Amino acid sequence: MQETEITVQLFDDFDTINKILLDQGFKMLENYQINDYYYSKYDFIKEMPYPEMLRNSFLVREIIDDHPFAMLTYKDKKFDDKGNVISEEKTKLRIASANEALEIFNKAGLNMWCNLCQDLFVYEKGDVNFAVQVVKDLGIFLEYEDEAMQGLGEQEKIEKMITNIKLLGLNIGDDYFCKKVYMKVMSEN
Repeated sequence: MQETEITVQLFDDFDTINKILLDQGFKMLENYQINDYYYSKYDFIKEMPYPEMLRNSFLVREIIDDHPFAMLTYKDKKFDDKGNVISEEKTKLRIASANEALEIFNKAGLNMWCNLCQDLFVYEKGDVNFAVQVVKDLGIFLEYEDEAMQGLGEQEKIEKMITNIKLLGLNIGDDYFCKKVYMKVMSEN
């Protein structure tokens, strides 16, 4: 199923963000850690444009919570004419062990080109549900995927989502299509 999403960087510390959201009546539903290991068959993957980078990659996703698990994931992202991700469809396969998968892919000579580690905090109030992501060595982001707006077109959904985020009163960036993995790769160069 295609999901419309936006991701914006936040410029407050986590405690401030958490307090603002709780004061507005949001509830923290869950929190967990995600470790994403991006792989490609290409050694020059970091030189590709962002859409090509993702099209030619898959990831091993390790979720660490009370019931840890891992999966292989391919993200089929839809881009607008500016290269922003406006929706995605994920293909996932649960696997027994992230470490064993990493070992197999490394032995097969695949290129692990990015490791993104993040702590996720999922908040909900009414039909609004989003994740605050504290990404190691990158910053704090708010990712908003809304399946409740099924009757709207993608652009209408995006505009409504941006309005909802602005109403939160958080110190936000002006890019609503942050590409965390790309930002991480560029910060390492």
